[in-house]
Amino acid sequence: MEELRVPTLCMTTLGVTLPFWRACNEISDRLLQHILRHWQDVRQWIIFFHDEIITRPEVDLELRVLCKASVLEYLGLLQHSWVLPWSPQVPADKDLMRVISNLWLLEIDDPLFSSWSSTCTQLHYQRDSAIFNSAILVAHEVNIKIDWAHVLRVFGNDCDKFARIAVAHLQYELFQDPPDLECIAWDVHIISALALTANLHLALLKQGSLFTCMEALNFVVSNSWEGDDRKYAARCVVNATVYLKEGLEDLDGAPLVLTFLHMNLIPTLLECEPYLPLVDRDPARHQLGELLGRTLASYTIYRSVLKRVIAIIDQVQEAGDDRHLQKGSLLYEAWQRLEEAVRERAQMLRPDYPTPHAVQHCHNERCTRVDSFGSFRRCGGCLHSFYCSKECQRFDWQQGKHKAYCKRIQERYVRTDGQMFMIPCNDFGFFESIIIAELRKHRDRIIAHKLRVNVVEFDFTKGVTDVVFDTLRQDPKPFKILCPCEQFSHDRWESLLVKAKRSREQSILVRAYIPGGMSRKILLRGYELRRVLENDWKIENKLVFPHRLSLTFTCCGRPSETRLEGRSGKRLTQRRI
Repeated sequence: MEELRVPTLCMTTLGVTLPFWRACNEISDRLLQHILRHWQDVRQWIIFFHDEIITRPEVDLELRVLCKASVLEYLGLLQHSWVLPWSPQVPADKDLMRVISNLWLLEIDDPLFSSWSSTCTQLHYQRDSAIFNSAILVAHEVNIKIDWAHVLRVFGNDCDKFARIAVAHLQYELFQDPPDLECIAWDVHIISALALTANLHLALLKQGSLFTCMEALNFVVSNSWEGDDRKYAARCVVNATVYLKEGLEDLDGAPLVLTFLHMNLIPTLLECEPYLPLVDRDPARHQLGELLGRTLASYTIYRSVLKRVIAIIDQVQEAGDDRHLQKGSLLYEAWQRLEEAVRERAQMLRPDYPTPHAVQHCHNERCTRVDSFGSFRRCGGCLHSFYCSKECQRFDWQQGKHKAYCKRIQERYVRTDGQMFMIPCNDFGFFESIIIAELRKHRDRIIAHKLRVNVVEFDFTKGVTDVVFDTLRQDPKPFKILCPCEQFSHDRWESLLVKAKRSREQSILVRAYIPGGMSRKILLRGYELRRVLENDWKIENKLVFPHRLSLTFTCCGRPSETRLEGRSGKRLTQRRI
């Protein structure tokens, strides 16, 4: 080390003074040209500083900090458009990505070595998160694959540790005074980008990444920003919103929606409108409207969610927090769609609103028993199947199809660390009210068809309701089968249709898709035609199929285009910015 003392001093001095030299127009370009011309030498010094000084606890702390600051400044050249033709070398370089990842890890694991400590503050112009984020962005822009399996070795091949560090970075930044909004935006984007790989995605969810991003979103809109900070606020808003939206689609949606509503998601989204003009990509700009007017609106099919949203809308309107929305803007239109959906469904909460009694149908395919809700026992594995007796449950498990179906659903419980919930009883009854209300919108059409068995399919997952009348079965799967698990419900649906057509009674059979997070839920419902047309549900004597049907299915949440498995780090379709 003695013979390297002078070269080390020269390289560290040049590194920590790079910000000053780059600010000098007379020599900035020439300096950058020389550094890039000798990049392989600089690269060797970066790796030497990291391996022999920065990561060695026995080395003097002041020298370690100096070398770290120097390395960050050299790697910080990634952020400059002037070096774009050269920058792809960094994310493709396994050794440099190891250095970048380990510095990012040390920022959390070693408080004395952190850029938040008083020891390092004066020397640190570049931040570890900035460099890590720049490598991810460069890789995305030039379509280079980062070897995440190699990066993961820095964290001992522990996905949970990797995720913990990512979330901790954002949490630390949110508590700094004064805050560094630029770094907050980087940290949100890092979480969003890491979540594109399945093993890291689930690890991030376990570490509470969704709630931390929600806190970041609240933090941004609760403060006023000027200058470049407004641009970073816009980036933070969009990336956090996209991540929240996809999080709702990756866990059991309804409980998560309720949690976000209690964290003021709706008022926070409304406050984001001033930042939307600063977002330069239309798909990204549309994400807030999608979350507000489509995702949240679709979940108002759940009674528990609807009641909470009604209270929030009343509070927003009373406080006038929606008056700043510009008519015709994306967020204004989304707000109108949410209000319209809530206004229509709110009347169904009235005690005097006519609605069918909530019933249950035994899931054993050879049993036709239907009874009032609460009479049957629920399967403790899938949480969505009900049986009239132990005998029926045992038969369906041993000789029916439930064993294969239930085991797939339980994979979801294990894979998501217990993130699977049953539908509350009150929500089951409310589904009936919404389905009947939608059927009555098409009353004249149903009467005109003059069919003994009417087959109707609804898709409630998009914020607006899609409906298909297909008694002739011209398209048996109008809303497709998104997961092998859904084939179980489709097979049951087809068999029920065959049985219903043998009956002489007039009936309506409904297959409805409702939002359910990582997997939509499928409701199979049957009603006596006369009662639907007259909306008369006072006394129901015929609790038999096809006069009444009530089956509910979920799935394991592994659609045909699933996230990546394992640690290969193979690139997914990029959905974030």
